[in-house]
Amino acid sequence: MKTGSKMIIIGCISMVIGLLFLFSLHGKLLPWLFATLAGIFWIIIGVFKNKGYFNKKYYMAIFGLIALWGLMLIYIFLFRTNEYLRGIGIFYILVGLFIFLLICFGVSYIRRYKELN
Repeated sequence: MKTGSKMIIIGCISMVIGLLFLFSLHGKLLPWLFATLAGIFWIIIGVFKNKGYFNKKYYMAIFGLIALWGLMLIYIFLFRTNEYLRGIGIFYILVGLFIFLLICFGVSYIRRYKELN
């Protein structure tokens, strides 16, 4: 089995578990949203590993996922939902992780672009 297929399976399991708990536990939303987005992240990486190419589409897909995560965090912060009010510590950890991922993929994209020129 290819490593990309294993990543897709792990991503599907993470996404299903995240969605299951997301719909069954109405009070604890933030950690399971993270599990769902992490599952989507693993699926995207697995698909591109199976295809065998890492071009601009791969980085744009990851940036799109990170942007979706950022929009979710902004929505939770602006409208002060129960998830924000109950788990402020978890919220700020997720914001820090969002910034870290944005920097990591931004740096790798810039390095890749410089290597091509």
